[in-house]
Amino acid sequence: MAVLGLEAGVGILARLHEEQVGPELKDTLNRTFLEYYSVSSRETAAIDRMQIEFRCCGARRFEDWLASEWFKDEQVQRDGSLVPDSCCKTPTLLCGRRDHPSNIQYTGCIYKFLETTKEHLIILGAVGLGLSVLEVFGIILGSCLYIKLRHDFDD
Repeated sequence: MAVLGLEAGVGILARLHEEQVGPELKDTLNRTFLEYYSVSSRETAAIDRMQIEFRCCGARRFEDWLASEWFKDEQVQRDGSLVPDSCCKTPTLLCGRRDHPSNIQYTGCIYKFLETTKEHLIILGAVGLGLSVLEVFGIILGSCLYIKLRHDFDD
């Protein structure tokens, strides 16, 4: 019964928190992109990977990079890069100099990441609730079998 309760709880919580994920995720990702890219190697690698895998650029849009700590770096200013190379449709060294739609992704990563997260939460909720329904069905069938066997045994 405890497992049944946990599975149902996971399903319900996933569904309830699906809508709350958006605002929190937007704020956190935006701050990470603007403040920590090129400052922390861990965050830089994660953001680069996200931009390449999700085919996106910046937190909300590619112009976000112009207000970031990364853009203030002297080396970036000398190179003339407008966006990190991971924003490019085909990432190569210094490809971020040209912010033309044919060269870089224009969609922000928040929206693509949020879409993927919500899809996973829907799946998690459906699996949790689906397993709960199956277990309730099993409990009902088991109870019916018990009643039938008990009735047959008493006769």
